[in-house]
Amino acid sequence: MVEPRFFETIAPFYDFLTRLFMMGTYDSVRRRMLNEDTSRFSILDLCSGTGYICNTIEAERIVGLDMSESMLARNARVKRPNKTLVKGNAYNMPFEATEFDRIYCSSASHEFKLFSKILKKCHQILKPGGSFVLFDIYQPKNPVLSAIMNTFVRRVVERNIMWVHTKEEWRQMLTEAGFIVEELDTIRGFYIYIRARKPRVEDTAESGNTA
Repeated sequence: MVEPRFFETIAPFYDFLTRLFMMGTYDSVRRRMLNEDTSRFSILDLCSGTGYICNTIEAERIVGLDMSESMLARNARVKRPNKTLVKGNAYNMPFEATEFDRIYCSSASHEFKLFSKILKKCHQILKPGGSFVLFDIYQPKNPVLSAIMNTFVRRVVERNIMWVHTKEEWRQMLTEAGFIVEELDTIRGFYIYIRARKPRVEDTAESGNTA
């Protein structure tokens, strides 16, 4: 996991750097992530940073979780009566089972060596039928893009601290965590967009009937 002190340093520049990092997809990706009526939902913005999701989304309850006090302080500048910010570690999220309707994670999964562990916790704290939505860099198979990812992005952008996965590895991690993968798309060669759902009881019943 990337040390929180790194984000304490870059917090004043984080929004600008994120726009560069997302290569022109900053607004379009967020629209895609939030392309549904969430007004009655309880949502978790996992590794919320300065508030890319939780300061835009409309929801009944909004929780932003992050380890960096400086990032949370900048997030808190946007006052919303239904928003709560929590300082916490994604590996040990302080939430109850079936607490959220949606969990969003943007540009953060590559900072965790064991994101598969986090996925299992996300599955636990989602309500049945709830969705996990993610955008981040991934490991391309294209040899040119892979070389860029493993040289410039790894060494210059991420300071040799990143863990990225192929589409197949993402699908396996999500499936092993108990999710039904609904969308698993690549964007501009370097990014992956994921929408996965925690099964409802009827999903399990239907699966049993077709077996």
